Amino acid sequence: MSFPEKLDMLLTWSVTPLQYGDHRPLAAVTLIQNWREKASERATRRGQSDPNALLQDQLFDWLDRSDVAGEKTNIRSIALLYGKLVKLDLFSFPGYIQRLIARGESGLANEEVRN
Repeated sequence: MSFPEKLDMLLTWSVTPLQYGDHRPLAAVTLIQNWREKASERATRRGQSDPNALLQDQLFDWLDRSDVAGEKTNIRSIALLYGKLVKLDLFSFPGYIQRLIARGESGLANEEVRN
């Protein structure tokens, strides 16, 4: 199973309302943090690029493409999960907004909200 598939499964599990326990977002963030630390250590030893860019792309893509992330009933859980990711510098909220602006997402401009 590839890293994107594993991350998708972990993020989906952490916000799905059919699962029980408020600990799930914290567990997911802890696992992601541990992965990034170990992947960064491996990258440094091997002279490779930092895996943070890969992690950012995967977290951005999950928000954009996941059916679970698109469900309105999961907004609170997703906000909790991504809030913890931001707090631990595992997710760049400004980077995500920049990405949305760069691809011209609707609803981002003040003029669009007023109409």
